[in-house]
Amino acid sequence: MNNDPQMNALRALGRSVRKRVLRGRREPREWSALAGVAASDQQYEIDRISEEGLLDAVASHCAPLLPLRVLSEGLDPAGVIVGKGEPQQLLIIDPVDGTRGLMHDKRSAWFLAALAPLPDARLRTITHAVMVELPHARTHLSDVLAVGPQGPLLASTDDLSADTSRAIAPRPSQAAELRHGFATVVRFFGGASELLGRVHDALLAALHPDDPLARQDAFEDQYISSGGQMHALITGRDRFVADLRPLAARALGIKVRSAHPYDLLALPIAERCGVIITDAHGAPLDAPLDITTPVAWVGYASAALRARVEPALQSSLLSTGLVQPH
Repeated sequence: MNNDPQMNALRALGRSVRKRVLRGRREPREWSALAGVAASDQQYEIDRISEEGLLDAVASHCAPLLPLRVLSEGLDPAGVIVGKGEPQQLLIIDPVDGTRGLMHDKRSAWFLAALAPLPDARLRTITHAVMVELPHARTHLSDVLAVGPQGPLLASTDDLSADTSRAIAPRPSQAAELRHGFATVVRFFGGASELLGRVHDALLAALHPDDPLARQDAFEDQYISSGGQMHALITGRDRFVADLRPLAARALGIKVRSAHPYDLLALPIAERCGVIITDAHGAPLDAPLDITTPVAWVGYASAALRARVEPALQSSLLSTGLVQPH
């Protein structure tokens, strides 16, 4: 057992939510039924499983850390205080990041949670973070990754069929180009996909101006989970992800479903593993820790890849009008 109580609490909380979700999915309910609309996104029945008893789970598994202000999609937008007294820390939770894929049993979703000091809790002030895989029905394996302010990354794969766990050492790709690997410009939903597709094509054209066939050697994976995309960068499955939906929304003058800070709680885990995460303009990613602020982010698996791709990305943003010249 790790001797960091915050990391232990977050991992235990994540595993308890995983157990609740997997047990609940065996019930005869229509998990893809729309259950409501929260401040940041639509909610489906499968989201309700993860939220049932969430505060009780926090009180149980995070007892040494109380009081906490708890923020999650299904709660009061200002957060809920668990424990007695004035909380000094925010516990922000995304119980199911990747709802749509999991509810149709296509691929894993992720439990994400992080701690940050109050009153000014931001992505860059996160002290502890955890991500716990919520696997689809065709696998019994679940990755669990966590970091604290000091010490190594804790990474393991839980075998849920045998109730065992083994340590893993995730390693991002060290490739210096996108060819023959996965490189995605996010366009999960309709409305802005044509513009975002042009960004993707312009990026590849800038990287390979004289070789149109080479532009077809980079693959896309529209994994509807920011946590899942960061995990793919962490584990070497993806080389590059650009989620530019807030820029597309501004350029088109429409509302576009976008990532929010609570979708990006794996940020310190990814960076501890060597993944480079920036905002759309190349600065370190930061945002207030809430469930409503639209966030654009870019992930590079390595510094060499960033050096190769970032200038082409910035050129494509200018040529497609997602950013304006200074």
